[in-house]
Amino acid sequence: MIELREHFPLAPCTTFGIGGPARFYAEVAGLAELREALSFARAEGLPFFLMGGGSNLLISDAGFPGLVIRNTGRALNREGTDVEVEAGVVLIDLVRSCASWGLAGVATLAGIPGLVGGALRGNAGAYGGSLGEVCTSVRVLDAGSLEERIVSRAECRFGYRDSRFKQDPALVVLGTRLSLAPAPVEELEERVAETLAKRAARRLDCEQSVGSYFTNPVVSDRALVARFEAEQRVAAREGRLPAGWLIDQAGLRNLRVGGAQVSGIHANYLINTGGASARDVLELARLVKERVLSQTGVRLVEEVSRIGFSAGELAD
Repeated sequence: MIELREHFPLAPCTTFGIGGPARFYAEVAGLAELREALSFARAEGLPFFLMGGGSNLLISDAGFPGLVIRNTGRALNREGTDVEVEAGVVLIDLVRSCASWGLAGVATLAGIPGLVGGALRGNAGAYGGSLGEVCTSVRVLDAGSLEERIVSRAECRFGYRDSRFKQDPALVVLGTRLSLAPAPVEELEERVAETLAKRAARRLDCEQSVGSYFTNPVVSDRALVARFEAEQRVAAREGRLPAGWLIDQAGLRNLRVGGAQVSGIHANYLINTGGASARDVLELARLVKERVLSQTGVRLVEEVSRIGFSAGELAD
């Protein structure tokens, strides 16, 4: 029997520290409890939302008018060079475990906050690697039929910071199977340490934010791409330019609306300086998109999931 909590505060559950309460909140430890929670939402005519680590999430000031579910399943098992991992496993725990087992393929994810379920949903990645690249299948619960099934990698439709699960929230991620490659433990642990050191050097974890707020867009303007490559002395990856660089071109570091501000450390981080509202963040993001489009001709798109807002509130 699940415990339903009413008017549950959500802001402390997020890395942004912003947002109102959930009408109902429940933690589920297994398939039976998840089915019970979804059945409750259906019976009451409530929307539902699966919350992971709260690291890529902006919640409305009014909160969420339905049921927020947090999956606490944290099983993590090795089978040869394959790994079975549940959605509630913390991403860094997966990374460290795989390194200790001598299994390569997820070391570049070190330092990305959040849980495996959310990382799959957004196909989390960094430094040229992503979780979808090593995923062979995903175990899901269909919220409509309440049936469990296996989704093949091809069916997952992984893309840049995207997946089928992001587009279809009725498919609730339970866990995944990863196919990794053997490698020396010492080498992998060193790679994990180097990745964590890179993030620490950029001070990416010292500010209250969701991480990257916008996706890195594909840019067709060859002159703009050439300028980036000449300035940064690196090639544009897959035709994409960093959103942070584009925001810098518009001179927007430290731009502020209320308690929300464009970070002075990393321009693709919108930060809560203390007491920021979701409305502050939306207005700041709108200004950033408007000025980047005006200055560079590039339209930015949010990477963050925005929950509890009306269509009007999210309109540009």
